[in-house]
Amino acid sequence: MKPKIVLFDIDYTLFDTDLFRKSGLKKHSVYSEVNDVLTVLSKVATLGIFSEGDIEFQKNKLLKTGVKKHFLKEFIHIAEKKEEVLKKILKKYKNNKIFLVDDKLSILHLAKNISSSIFTIWVKRGIYAENQKKIPGFKPDSEVGNLKETLQLVISY
Repeated sequence: MKPKIVLFDIDYTLFDTDLFRKSGLKKHSVYSEVNDVLTVLSKVATLGIFSEGDIEFQKNKLLKTGVKKHFLKEFIHIAEKKEEVLKKILKKYKNNKIFLVDDKLSILHLAKNISSSIFTIWVKRGIYAENQKKIPGFKPDSEVGNLKETLQLVISY
């Protein structure tokens, strides 16, 4: 069996971006289930970050929320645009069973087109998920509203 790696997006997946915006960019907070989920998953899989945006800004979110402790530096991948580095990231983990957890259906779709063996998990919260139009011919492997729902998916695989 291949070793498992779970790659998480940051905004609207781990990080409560709505709360951050409402606080005038002052309150850094993850969703309530995040730390417990990461603690459990870290016992059965390598945990990674695959996110986009300003690199230092995103790293700062991980630091200020205290979740950085769950991720080793070599498994934190932040790019200005995910689409530009997705192939490279997936190639790096080709010997792993990859679980990609994201709130953007378009990223999950692109990843599945690159490698059909990736297990895609769509986190349906936040502005992108709320405004997401269906992608013809694509359905993620799983849809969750809360990261607790990912536990059984990863553990039982």
